[in-house]
Amino acid sequence: MTQGKKERTLRDIEYSYDLFDIAKKFLETEKQREVYKTMRKIFDADPMLLTDKQMYRRGGFRQSKRKQEFMKLARQIAVERGIPIYNRAVGIPLGQRALEPYLISGTDTFVDFDDVHHVNNAAIQQMVDDIKRTVILNLDIPHRVLQVRAGKEITPETVNLYLETIQHTMAGGAVAQEHMAEINPGLTKDAYVKVITGDDEIRDMIDRRFIIDIEGLFHPDRAKQLKQAIGNTMYIVVRVPTIAVRMADGGVVYRWAAMQSTMAFVSAYRLTGESIISDLAFAAKSAQLIQMGERTWFARARSQNEPGGFPFGFVADFIQCERDLPARKFLDVISEDLEEGRKYLYALSEGVGAIGAVLFDQYWLSFYMSGGIGFSTTVASAGYCGNVLEEFVESLTEMLHKYTKHVKRIPPKWDTIRWFVDLVIQYGMESYEKFPALTEFHWGGAHRISLIGDLAASVAGLLTGSASLGIMSMHYAIGLLMKEGWLRTGWAGQEVQDHVGTPYACSCRIEEGVVTELRGMNYPMASYTAGHSSGYVAAAAGSMIGRGAAFSTSPIVKVAFADPHLIFDFKHPRLSIAKAALRQFQPAGERDLIIGIK
Repeated sequence: MTQGKKERTLRDIEYSYDLFDIAKKFLETEKQREVYKTMRKIFDADPMLLTDKQMYRRGGFRQSKRKQEFMKLARQIAVERGIPIYNRAVGIPLGQRALEPYLISGTDTFVDFDDVHHVNNAAIQQMVDDIKRTVILNLDIPHRVLQVRAGKEITPETVNLYLETIQHTMAGGAVAQEHMAEINPGLTKDAYVKVITGDDEIRDMIDRRFIIDIEGLFHPDRAKQLKQAIGNTMYIVVRVPTIAVRMADGGVVYRWAAMQSTMAFVSAYRLTGESIISDLAFAAKSAQLIQMGERTWFARARSQNEPGGFPFGFVADFIQCERDLPARKFLDVISEDLEEGRKYLYALSEGVGAIGAVLFDQYWLSFYMSGGIGFSTTVASAGYCGNVLEEFVESLTEMLHKYTKHVKRIPPKWDTIRWFVDLVIQYGMESYEKFPALTEFHWGGAHRISLIGDLAASVAGLLTGSASLGIMSMHYAIGLLMKEGWLRTGWAGQEVQDHVGTPYACSCRIEEGVVTELRGMNYPMASYTAGHSSGYVAAAAGSMIGRGAAFSTSPIVKVAFADPHLIFDFKHPRLSIAKAALRQFQPAGERDLIIGIK
């Protein structure tokens, strides 16, 4: 005390830092940010207000047109069957706060939040079905068996006859025996086979209807890399009908493909005799077979081609958002050209947000592992709704451009990349603290950690080309700085999961990790919860773009999902999801033709 006044010490002012008060000094600048404009549209209020004056006055569940539809339909069902069903009068009352509409990022489409639940969205279902129903078979080995064991001549004519025949058998048509039951082609019209090859001479001898045109679908830089990696061999990409994986599971896919492929060989080459057919069957279904996913470990037991077994590197190859861009190292691009660098970051954010997050957070963790809980929809939607990720990317692109000018190489070392990761984390955390409406929009800690963790993994992978540094950065962002900064030590802080995951981030031992691109959700050392899985995809996809590579793990898989005949658009995933939310997306696998009820 001096002259009646108390001296202020460091301890007295230690907690007087208020980011919201500081933000007022820069209010006009903050109002120019995309997140401000988007949140204002969504909430119809100033995103920086600390209180909601309409609380308890919003009309409950009636704010949502979709929930009104649910209630009307539920009453009808309850009357018809005599047992209650959906009823908003039970459980936690809805509507104390805003049931805000969701803007599909990159579009002008506002939808009810319920419309992006995976059970309500036909495009999300079809995306997973399109992956599950895909298997890739090598054609060189069975053709060699035909030459050596059966003495058959292989010509362009016989190969094209085989390809035409397999279109018939893959849809459930019979070729080798009489009195066989066949499938209504209207139920299997999405079943077909296409050829992938890196050799122009082989491509030219194949009927163009059966070719996936690498040069026509990819930027010339990427097409060159892919053709060189694939070489002078032939693969067929088999699309089993959607109805097959809806009636069975991903395990039926390679069996379906093997049977129909073998029968097509038998018919096209007029084969008889058990011995040769046995050898051919093995060659046609098992030699150089590429499935989209392996079996998961016993505690999470699922068949092949189920989401839990998809390697993260394959998911990075499913993503097609970057395929029109030159195959240049990201550091070279961002250091030279801000606008061009932004294109790469936008492509990565759309792919990871609308494919990686949906596939694992929404489908695997919510549906397969948690029994269909709707919470993970809110986590996944953080990546593809509200233009939030896009707004973060916009600012981070400018920062990366500023700090990498004249930089030719960033060594893949933690001490080097940590500064950039700290920048990402700090920017993300401050954005949430500046805009109360944004925190309300991403109302759970898992929403926020998924976004910031994905960005941390992406930036590390992009700048160094290392997926291992990407997952180190994800764990660092989620498990350390966010916990230190926000004191989140429960579920949203992911404390346990990241203390488990961090030590094994760079391990290549099978029981501890494996190379990042070859890990999947079945990797046993990680205790996965919402927000982690898409970070692994971000690390794999980001490092691919960082290296200037045309594919992450498999050139065959990358080309397979560029196929324009796929029902889900893996190049514009958010657009497909938006169309489905508006009831404008037509999936496959429906049974109207055999129901007979209109």
